[in-house]
Amino acid sequence: MERPLLIGIAGGSGSGKTYLARKVLGMVGEAAALVSMDQYFRSVDGTRTVDAHDINFDHPAHLDLDGMVRDLEQLMRGEVAMTPAYDFATQTQTPAAIRVGPKPVILVEGLFVLAEPVAHLFDLTVFLDVEADQRLIGRILRDVKERGSSLEWAIDRYQRFVRPSYEVFVDPTKQYADVVVDFTYRRAFFQELLTNAIAVVVKSKVPVQEALRKLRDEQIALGLMPGRAMRPVGINILELAKICPEDVCPSVAPLPAVSPHIFGSTA
Repeated sequence: MERPLLIGIAGGSGSGKTYLARKVLGMVGEAAALVSMDQYFRSVDGTRTVDAHDINFDHPAHLDLDGMVRDLEQLMRGEVAMTPAYDFATQTQTPAAIRVGPKPVILVEGLFVLAEPVAHLFDLTVFLDVEADQRLIGRILRDVKERGSSLEWAIDRYQRFVRPSYEVFVDPTKQYADVVVDFTYRRAFFQELLTNAIAVVVKSKVPVQEALRKLRDEQIALGLMPGRAMRPVGINILELAKICPEDVCPSVAPLPAVSPHIFGSTA
């Protein structure tokens, strides 16, 4: 079997990554397989005194990204990978629970798909760019419906964990996507576009890797874009997680006292 095409789908929590991946998988059928980064959350240590609701699951420190890399490399070699499953209700992982067989196309979705140590594996990457209010709504609907959270808990976690983690770990990776999609208003359009592109790849005899390499050779470096988050692509997100631990929430930290001299003397 020829090396499969690995497609990474990134974006913030509630942006529709899982929705898109499952829709495409359902339309493409047996030609594709799906791996979710959520499968690689580590089980919550039962000896921890902290409430599970106070654990920042949007922080990369809770993911077994090295294990994910090993499984994806197996699939790239045309081998079967026994991937884990994760139960968000009990915060436990079941190792080697889901069999993923070799397919022409492997879809991978997750918050940190565009960050190392995973990013270098992909042939094509997509970032779903979604307005913040829509991501919040998506997150609330998912957590309440699928993960047993109350509305209050979902909003609290978004403010304390999801938003600051997006700003630090996810948004800066947008610049490395091959395609950045307006997934607030163009969902159906891009869903059809990606599905048709995959169908062409599956049926075509053109070497996919060569075609992608030509496309990338024509790209130019955009450089620093003022007002946009930026981070060197080679930075390993697990190392970044040590510098920015999960108990640091920059967006909700108390502001320092403001000197009146900033605005002029009050004398």
